[in-house]
Amino acid sequence: MKKTFKIGEYVVGGIIEVIVNEPKITINFRNMHSGSKEIVDTKDFISSTSVLNEIEWYIEDNGTYYYAEKVVKWIRDNIELPQASGPFGW
Repeated sequence: MKKTFKIGEYVVGGIIEVIVNEPKITINFRNMHSGSKEIVDTKDFISSTSVLNEIEWYIEDNGTYYYAEKVVKWIRDNIELPQASGPFGW
């Protein structure tokens, strides 16, 4: 599954690309100003109970909180992640 967010100057490169191949989630920042849309920065994550926090922090480091929340919401709505165990979600 793949989703592209064309954002512009608010994130590194201008494009955030999310690629999901369970259990791996890849976040790519692509250069929207190059014809080939080359990857500027990339990171892989493994599905876990804390992966959404890690993804959010990574995107915030390369963009803004607003767009990090948009990407995390899309992931939450479209991908089934492992549930936390215990009464407090730990």
